[in-house]
Amino acid sequence: MKCALYSIRHRSRLSLFLPAVVLICCLFSSLQLRAEDNETAIREPFRLDLVPEEALGVIAFRPAQLLAEPVIKPIRELLLKDQPHNFREGSLGLMPTDVKAVTMIFLFQEPGESGRTPFKNVFLIETIEKLNQAQMKQLFSKSPLVETEFQGKTLLTKGSNDGDTLVFLDEDSFLISDRSSGVKTIIDQLQNRDNRVWSKRLAPVATASVAGGINMQALRSRLGEALIQPLTQRIPAWPMIAPIWQNTEIATLGMTLQKGLSLELIFEQKNNSEQLKQSLEGLLLLGKNMIRQFQTTREKMNRPLRPEEASYLKRLEQVFTETQVTQDNSRVTFKSVFKQDLLSQLVDLTIPAVLQARAAARRSVSKNNIKHIMLALHNYHDRYHHFPPAVVMGPDGKTPHSWRVELLPYLDQQALYDKYRMNEPWDSAYNLKIAETVVPVFHCPGSEKPANASYFAVVGEGTTFGKKEGVSFKEMTGGTSDTIAIVEAKRDIPWTKPEDITYDGKTLPKFGGYHPGGYVVGMCDGSTKFISNLLDDSVLKTLLSITESLPER
Repeated sequence: MKCALYSIRHRSRLSLFLPAVVLICCLFSSLQLRAEDNETAIREPFRLDLVPEEALGVIAFRPAQLLAEPVIKPIRELLLKDQPHNFREGSLGLMPTDVKAVTMIFLFQEPGESGRTPFKNVFLIETIEKLNQAQMKQLFSKSPLVETEFQGKTLLTKGSNDGDTLVFLDEDSFLISDRSSGVKTIIDQLQNRDNRVWSKRLAPVATASVAGGINMQALRSRLGEALIQPLTQRIPAWPMIAPIWQNTEIATLGMTLQKGLSLELIFEQKNNSEQLKQSLEGLLLLGKNMIRQFQTTREKMNRPLRPEEASYLKRLEQVFTETQVTQDNSRVTFKSVFKQDLLSQLVDLTIPAVLQARAAARRSVSKNNIKHIMLALHNYHDRYHHFPPAVVMGPDGKTPHSWRVELLPYLDQQALYDKYRMNEPWDSAYNLKIAETVVPVFHCPGSEKPANASYFAVVGEGTTFGKKEGVSFKEMTGGTSDTIAIVEAKRDIPWTKPEDITYDGKTLPKFGGYHPGGYVVGMCDGSTKFISNLLDDSVLKTLLSITESLPER
């Protein structure tokens, strides 16, 4: 859910993603409900009637249902181990367990529309409880939203006329997109429900845990051979995959998680169905051969498989053996089932990858935060010709305040800055309430206390924040690209408190605490770097000095 909402801020790279989805599904199957032990869950169909006929495709899933499955418990606990604040800030106040269904609709851009890809996405979110619309508006945009009426619905747009847009459909569902034009297309479809092409296409999987479909014919037409050709050279199995890509008109997938995992992938094509069936059977054989080759390689290397590894591979090979590929005129169906014990093993094997991906995501967010802080410092420098001092004095000349407060106007937080009382101490009764406000750019994911600062100035003689009147670029004779301005560190310090990290030029303070192996820093030129904990102390001391230079590399 969090990823789905974040992705509207970054144009999706569907030109590579959608073909990859098809290929992955071919290799590992996909799902439709196949009840085990005669226990069939009754679920409402996805709202596929909102998908217009001209859509490239759609994928829908049920976060709450998927996370409630016992076999997913390790992943659920890992996912929800993040503080609720981290989810709610990034997902308009919603936790994954709050969400009944997410439907992602992929639309083509119209001629003349700008964008890095030829696609735009619209998300339909359905929740279990009533939406807190006031909170969602606040989280959606700190700036005032532009309200416009379209087909009886109120569009809330920020930025340009075709910018990020939010539309409440009713008390427990809403549309969100990075393009208001995409939202309007869905609202038009809402008014014209006679056109239910995608509802019919996905009818067999509409009540599954995950359902999706791609108009492969339209995708091929838009992408063209020039974009696909590089993939054909990188994928050894392309000769077997080519009939799927070249001849399929509509690819439909369903996936249901209930005890085990049931999968089904349906390919519709008027011609070459027999060739497609042979290709899918070839991919299954390839999968089994890869398992056997892996086992043989380990034996030759005198590295026998551990019992749990051998058991997992044996079960996986059985899945490939039992997978069915059937043909019925123009339809070729690929079905497979992962039983509960195999799925549990797969989840256990997935945890390390999830941890690694999660750590990488946290580091990426932290780098982005520091980039924003560095940009704010540069904008401050443009105005005052120096960075702010670590401690800024109030109007009376003696009441100290943090540089983080001083930067608020340069971080799209002017309203919060205006509320802060510079004539009162940071810990006055009034200003302590401001300190409880979470400013995301000062908060590293993984912090136990979101209102604490995660990024600090290093204060001491010869450092970027070592002068009471502030340091200018002219004084950074060691080079801005080799001088640290901001460091990431875990401290129990509220973001408004005028306290940072003192460095005497001899004993290095302890930095980091959020990421294994090191920490993120912001350099005076505005760039960010990940500093390893193994970095030589002498090099780090040089990086903390505004006058010392690193040796020529």
